[in-house]
Amino acid sequence: MENIIENFINEMLKKAGIDKLPDDFKKEYTEKLSVELQQRLGLMALSELKEAELKEFEGLLTRQAEPKPTELLEFFKQKIPDFENKLSEILKKFAAEFVQGADRLKGIKLNT
Repeated sequence: MENIIENFINEMLKKAGIDKLPDDFKKEYTEKLSVELQQRLGLMALSELKEAELKEFEGLLTRQAEPKPTELLEFFKQKIPDFENKLSEILKKFAAEFVQGADRLKGIKLNT
């Protein structure tokens, strides 16, 4: 899932017109965006799980210190009805908010 998120964030940066940032800044910024996006996805996923599924998820987390992203994705696909559409909606909303914010910041910088 990390590659999916990383690719998604890189595309978002291109759409916002800020993909030409210095590499060190871009890396740090991408990591922060990745954390924010993972939190949003996690909140959505956890809110969709029933109590028994939450316990199963907790078991998955305690069996492995850090489950593979593909395992988490598979778990959510199996347990959450219409997961892929819900995931897609979260990604679209996140991208729209990001691009809108970037455009607003660019406008502020250009006008000052």
